[in-house]
Amino acid sequence: MSQFFGSTFWRAIAVMAILYGLALVGYDSDVDGMILLGLVAGSSILAYKRLDHALLLVFIELFSNPHGVLLTHIVGGFSLTLRMAIFVGVMLGWGMGVLTKKYWLEHKGEIAKIYYLLILAATLGLIVGVLSRDPAVVFGDGNAYLYLFYLLPILSVDWNMTRRGELIQVLAAGAIWISSLSLILLYIFTHFGESVLQATYYFFRDLRVAEITSLGHGVYRVFIQSQVFVIIFGLLLTSFLVFKRDRRLMLLGSLIISTIILALSRSFWVGLVPTVLFLLILLWRQLRPTLKQSFKFVGSALSVGIVSIFLIALVILCSVPSQDLTGSDLALTLKERTTDSDDVAISSRWKLLTPMVNKIFERPLTGHGFGASVTFVTDDPRVREIHPDGTWTTSSMEWGWFELWIKMGILGPAAFLYAAWELLKRLWAYRWTEQAWLGFGLMSGLVFIFATHFFSPYLNHPIGLGYLLFLVPFLPTKKPAEAVVGVSVPLNLGRQQVSVLTSDINVS
Repeated sequence: MSQFFGSTFWRAIAVMAILYGLALVGYDSDVDGMILLGLVAGSSILAYKRLDHALLLVFIELFSNPHGVLLTHIVGGFSLTLRMAIFVGVMLGWGMGVLTKKYWLEHKGEIAKIYYLLILAATLGLIVGVLSRDPAVVFGDGNAYLYLFYLLPILSVDWNMTRRGELIQVLAAGAIWISSLSLILLYIFTHFGESVLQATYYFFRDLRVAEITSLGHGVYRVFIQSQVFVIIFGLLLTSFLVFKRDRRLMLLGSLIISTIILALSRSFWVGLVPTVLFLLILLWRQLRPTLKQSFKFVGSALSVGIVSIFLIALVILCSVPSQDLTGSDLALTLKERTTDSDDVAISSRWKLLTPMVNKIFERPLTGHGFGASVTFVTDDPRVREIHPDGTWTTSSMEWGWFELWIKMGILGPAAFLYAAWELLKRLWAYRWTEQAWLGFGLMSGLVFIFATHFFSPYLNHPIGLGYLLFLVPFLPTKKPAEAVVGVSVPLNLGRQQVSVLTSDINVS
């Protein structure tokens, strides 16, 4: 359990609580600007003194809230957010460290090359966008790619075993935080009166943390985009449990599955199908389990799933304070959500597809640049209240891979696929070490992000870009022939053997 729940885990939870506390203080008050200024200064000093700790703060903020707007202050018509404040502070601190020769990028060129094509694609989208439309619109659409600048400070840190372990604990903290928040919101909305619900709903809606939707029968859907990291941690945990068989963590698996159920996201479910298949194939090839072991694994998985359902039911049906919801109401709602194929979101998504394809054919090579929009007809009742014919123009599109193509040309999807291939190749080296569970979990997380992006855009968001950067510290940086220390694990390939340094990728 020390891999996930060390001192860094608890510090990360404390920082997340502080960030949400600051959000509560800054909500509807005039002190948000002062708080953000303090965060810029604080993160700048931290980045100069302890760059590795500053980067932990970056990931703590990313994993704990989806859009980074727990705090927002308008400066001359520009919205300065919590995520921007930390970004500015960390980059300033790193920049001062580079100028004073405290930090430098050494022997990291091979890793940086993974992202060159992606940076080029984002630059192309920026240039084409600025030449076509208002730069403010372009920045508003493409500013997420500024997150890639974090690659510079990440490559300036010597990610040893201890620091990599701290990153894993931060991921675990983010998963536990979001899972707990999901269940707390479910409890609030199924137990309290209108005044409490209204205040809670507006707070989390305005801060763009959670989407809370009534599904009827007194049941609510709680969707938080950061639940992506809950799933990624769940994949990592699954891999760990298969290799290490630590039964103490089984209950944690139930918490993760309950969060997936609560999200009621079809995009998650679609993304999980190829991801789970990918992980199971990796595990089967690595461990070659017997039939008895396979049945035991399936039984354990079913047990965890059943406990997760009981956990949700326990939260909803808790009688303090009293409410009239029954177990049959919950079952009926879940059935309707999973079987209703006429959902407005589904029909609107399919109606968006053809206009997006037509938009791609207009400029398949260079794309239309950031800020490009597509007009389509939607069944969304909120839109039809404004436009009775359902006509809607948007620059935020559901079909993620097509959106990349529209805005960055063919180079956009190609750059992301190239990055994925290079990352998977390097993470594959974990297979030959005692840390195979880590490599399998991280690779599965990458597959999940890319698969989910088909229907819900994540790669063009700090969530997806952040995970691509999160993988960098775990990539092997030394070639076996160059190493002079470390324990090598031989891989039998018939006539030749390849060695992978366990000391170079160990995190525990």
